[in-house]
Amino acid sequence: MYEKGFMRLVKMNVNSLMPLLVVVICNVCYHLASKNMSNTANPFIGLVATYGVACLIGIITFLITSKSNLIMEISSINISNILLGLLVVGIEGGYIIMYRLGWEISKGSLISNICVAILLIIAGSLFFKEVFTIQKAIGVVICIIGIFLMNK
Repeated sequence: MYEKGFMRLVKMNVNSLMPLLVVVICNVCYHLASKNMSNTANPFIGLVATYGVACLIGIITFLITSKSNLIMEISSINISNILLGLLVVGIEGGYIIMYRLGWEISKGSLISNICVAILLIIAGSLFFKEVFTIQKAIGVVICIIGIFLMNK
């Protein structure tokens, strides 16, 4: 069973691994930057600056990479895009506040991501008909044990 999963990973080409690499590198840098934000500034004004930069980079990247009309693309935005904007403020604000309250960067990120992963396994099973296997159940138990061990 392990060999099959490992071989599937090995067969993945560089193009399919590149987004994972980008996510991992950006996520590490994200947490390092979040942990080092000014303690005197309101975290939400910091997010305004953060998303101002993100908006500018997004528009520039769109203009460089797209052949479509900006107005046409804006018309294809749906409620999920708006919801993501709301949720991202909660995620990032939550991390900033966690770090300001003294959470260790290694524990805060890991514990929150383990909790998210466990909840996504449940959501995947309930809403997307993803199969909940014994291996996933064992993984969840090991993750929960890991959370307790990290806090000892």
